[in-house]
Amino acid sequence: MTQILEIRRCRTAREWRLFERVPEILHGDDPAFVPPIPGHVAKLRGRGHIFQLSGTLRAYVAFRGGAPVGRVASIVNRTHNDFHADHTGFFGFFSFADEDAAGPLLEQVRQDLLEEGCDILRGPFNPTQNDECGLQVEGFGTRPYFGMPYNPPWYEEVYRALGLEKARDLVGYDVNPALEESFANSLGRLTERVRERLGITVRPVDATRPNEEAELIARLFNESLADEWNFMPLTAEVAKGFVKDLAGHLDADTILIAYAHGEPAGLSIALPDLNELLARLKPVPRLLRLLGLWWLLKTGKCSAARWAVFGMLPKYQRKGGTLVLVYETIMRAKEQYSGGEISWTQETNSDISRLAADLGVTPYKRYRIYETRL
Repeated sequence: MTQILEIRRCRTAREWRLFERVPEILHGDDPAFVPPIPGHVAKLRGRGHIFQLSGTLRAYVAFRGGAPVGRVASIVNRTHNDFHADHTGFFGFFSFADEDAAGPLLEQVRQDLLEEGCDILRGPFNPTQNDECGLQVEGFGTRPYFGMPYNPPWYEEVYRALGLEKARDLVGYDVNPALEESFANSLGRLTERVRERLGITVRPVDATRPNEEAELIARLFNESLADEWNFMPLTAEVAKGFVKDLAGHLDADTILIAYAHGEPAGLSIALPDLNELLARLKPVPRLLRLLGLWWLLKTGKCSAARWAVFGMLPKYQRKGGTLVLVYETIMRAKEQYSGGEISWTQETNSDISRLAADLGVTPYKRYRIYETRL
């Protein structure tokens, strides 16, 4: 006898905690799965959460026979839609045990977004493009870096069966110690010529001036990346929260600010790979993981990093400024990290694609954004 699927909207703190745990319940035995920082997803429930100030998110968990078999969120992002002057709705946090659970969950999202007047469904975003996003479609076998999504390989087939089509691919590049030598041999002289011509200097963000630095980070991020497909503007409030984290476990060179002839010109953002530590905490009871993470950060550090943003103002992109920024970022990182990942870049990002090709680096992981008309 087929068991009935029941979909419940999450409203209470307890229901949100279950929403956070669903992927681990379904896929926790996969060595590639890494649990999130405890409470990181559930805190989206709070009305004071930064996303709730500019969007709405409805979270659902699907049950079969009383056991959770999937989750999803329907998302309306007013910041995105105001910037792009469109009516796009989003889905995210989409995990499921099988297609029979996935279909009704996505249909619930469709109903929500139609009620909101949306005409396109796009995702997955958890909950925005500046957070975890995309469905992994290539490069399985290793755990994701911090801030990158996890899913089993068979999810792609279910997405297609549900009528979702590719909108854009995002790629990740492996950064190994040999890249430093490749840079020096292949592009070192060119980099120095560009640096001298543009008068480029680079400094780490000043965590003692969080308000001023947050405004500068947000401005450089928005002005340098605004032409990207599906761009999501960064607010000074979000940037401020990130800068404040520097007083904790983030390294001094996590955010680098580039100047050209004394004028702010670009930035890079790196994230220490906290998944390296979170993966070690999988056997630890969930309620003790936050304490365990604190202890691991206090007594050690991450050996790898994820370079999440390279952004130069357009007028300097055309003059080779991105080359200098990437070069400076990776050369500084050699003192702190044994390797890492550049992720993600859109498949249409010609600057990074050309630079990677010059270094002989090819994408080793690929993530896909899907969409369909409502």
